[in-house]
Amino acid sequence: MELPDVDKAISEAPLPTKMTLKARTNVVFQVVRFGIFALRMLKMVLKGHEE
Repeated sequence: MELPDVDKAISEAPLPTKMTLKARTNVVFQVVRFGIFALRMLKMVLKGHEE
């Protein structure tokens, strides 16, 4: 079995856009995303305790 060429795979990987990089470094955006994620997890946990 031949191993894949990791360097080639990395060089061919798509790069993030300017908007993606900006969103990843924007603290307000990250706080909002975290809040949405936390609410989804809370909803799932509460739904599991309804039994």
